[in-house]
Amino acid sequence: MVERVFCNDPQVRRGLAISKAQAEAVEVRKSAYLPRLDGIVAVTGSDKDIAYDQRYNLSTHGYLRQIHNRLSLSWVLFDFGHRDANLRNAKHLLIAANAGQDNHLQDVFLHASQLFYDTVAAHHRFVAASQVSAYASEYLQVATAKYESGAAALSDRLQAQTAYSQAQINRGHHQRTLLKAKGLIALRMGLPPETPLELAVNLRRNPGIKFSESVNELIEQAKRDHPSMIFANSVRDAQKAAIEVQRAETMPRINLKVSHSNVRTDQSVQPSGRSYIQDNSISIQLIIPLFDGFEGRSNARAAQARLEQREAEILGQELQVALDVWSNVQDLKSATDSLDATDKWVEFSSQSLNIERGRYQSGVGSMIELLNALSASSAANQEHIDTMKNWQIARLRLGSSLGKLGFWSI
Repeated sequence: MVERVFCNDPQVRRGLAISKAQAEAVEVRKSAYLPRLDGIVAVTGSDKDIAYDQRYNLSTHGYLRQIHNRLSLSWVLFDFGHRDANLRNAKHLLIAANAGQDNHLQDVFLHASQLFYDTVAAHHRFVAASQVSAYASEYLQVATAKYESGAAALSDRLQAQTAYSQAQINRGHHQRTLLKAKGLIALRMGLPPETPLELAVNLRRNPGIKFSESVNELIEQAKRDHPSMIFANSVRDAQKAAIEVQRAETMPRINLKVSHSNVRTDQSVQPSGRSYIQDNSISIQLIIPLFDGFEGRSNARAAQARLEQREAEILGQELQVALDVWSNVQDLKSATDSLDATDKWVEFSSQSLNIERGRYQSGVGSMIELLNALSASSAANQEHIDTMKNWQIARLRLGSSLGKLGFWSI
């Protein structure tokens, strides 16, 4: 189910496209270390007419045809680290893009898992409500039979009828909630909302979960390994490289230029005929930036300000990661404690219901006591289902806050 959600999520596709584009940007920066080789072919044709009204014999008509072939090579030999800084910038941005994609995958995984457990919990609530409705129907039949035989009062029958009607309403509500949850899963999977789905997994508690590390160690681990932290640190490192790019742009560059060309000319004017010109050249250029209107200085200051912004964002992200880990650890511990309490609640309420059922059938107990026991058992089951769901989601949220969420977490 989660795999289908991944395949159908447009933001996942967008993040993958961003990573691919940034990977190609790295290759573009690498190409700056290689020479540039260009070939030029130019064909020129012209006609020239000169006419004299008074001396017609001096009028001329001529043409010129020229083919120019040129092969040129240029190569940056030294640029004081400009290309190195550009390449480091692109590599850090690629790491940031991959980390951003990983972070979004974690979010999609968490949301899909929450939707999954919401649906499983809705199924269990519907089953529990159906069981309560069946019990209420049974009690209504018993109360009706006792009333008709004169062994029970009319109030017992009316109370049983009221409980049965309420149970039917609750069952219908949980059924609609289940259909809604299944429709949401289908839509996230790219299927029509009315597609029949069968969820084969039950709500269960994974036994023996213990924290082998302290909360402080978990927080430090998250600050180091969480995708959002990797993203923030990589963007900061990319900005440092951008500052080096700005500095290198104010430094000289040494270029190598090599060219070979030949020109063939055919013309009718003097000197007429065909001629060939061949030219070979090689040069080393030293380019020294002298004055740019203070543009470089302003760009360097802006780059430094953006670096300070990235540093502040890292501090904010570290705080957010620590808050998430601390909150999710406490939520999981609280949910674990609640599981033990609801286990006992369900056990005791079920025993109480069985006792009250036997007492009423034997004529000792009252309908009010039986219905109260049924209501308590129903509330215990519903609370236990919610607690199991919350425990599973708390476990997944902790994994997400640590940046360690995966298919093994479900």
